[in-house]
Amino acid sequence: MTATKSRTYGLASNPSEWAAHRRAVVFSVHRMYPGVDAERAATEGLGELCRQIVMRGAVDRPAVVWCEAAVAAAARMRGASGVAA
Repeated sequence: MTATKSRTYGLASNPSEWAAHRRAVVFSVHRMYPGVDAERAATEGLGELCRQIVMRGAVDRPAVVWCEAAVAAAARMRGASGVAA
């Protein structure tokens, strides 16, 4: 992460940095759950991160929280589709 003066809950407010995190999240989901829509899981994970920020304020290690939430979303999606892991 580059040093910027303006930060939003630990992630830089620079959209290009968010885009870089998104690529990493999508890659992680795709690697762990091939065949699941990794883009959708990343979007759901970002939604979960935003919910946590709204409910609790600042979140430690938001990129990690986002990735974990996306992986959990992918697991739910896999389970809902009835495909074995």
